[in-house]
Amino acid sequence: MKLQKGFTLLEVMIAASIMAIGIVAALELFGGSMNLAGEADHQSKATVLANALIDEELWRDKLEANERTGNEGQFQWTVTTHPIERELVGEKEDQSDLHKATGEMGLWLIQAEVRWQAPLGEKTILLETARIGEVASDGDF
Repeated sequence: MKLQKGFTLLEVMIAASIMAIGIVAALELFGGSMNLAGEADHQSKATVLANALIDEELWRDKLEANERTGNEGQFQWTVTTHPIERELVGEKEDQSDLHKATGEMGLWLIQAEVRWQAPLGEKTILLETARIGEVASDGDF
């Protein structure tokens, strides 16, 4: 009997198919990780934009109750600023003696919402903060 050296065609085909399955699986993992990295990049950019919008409101000399909207690249944003009603006196104190003074300071809520389209639907980042500022003397809250 003659001693065989080398591989048969069947062995080579089986090895090639196993290697092809491994390569396809590795490419799928690589593609999925690239999608996740892209989504993380969008979330980071949206968070930076929302933070910049809030900072812009925080640096204003005088706050006004308003809502602003706009676009920045693929992002749509909304910034809302309004005073927050709060309890001026404790439960046991007499509220009849209180009246709103001109130039009274109050607490303002600032919200920045950034939206963008992702492959699986719309995504949103919402940041909010509060700041003390002058409240209108006409009693509008």
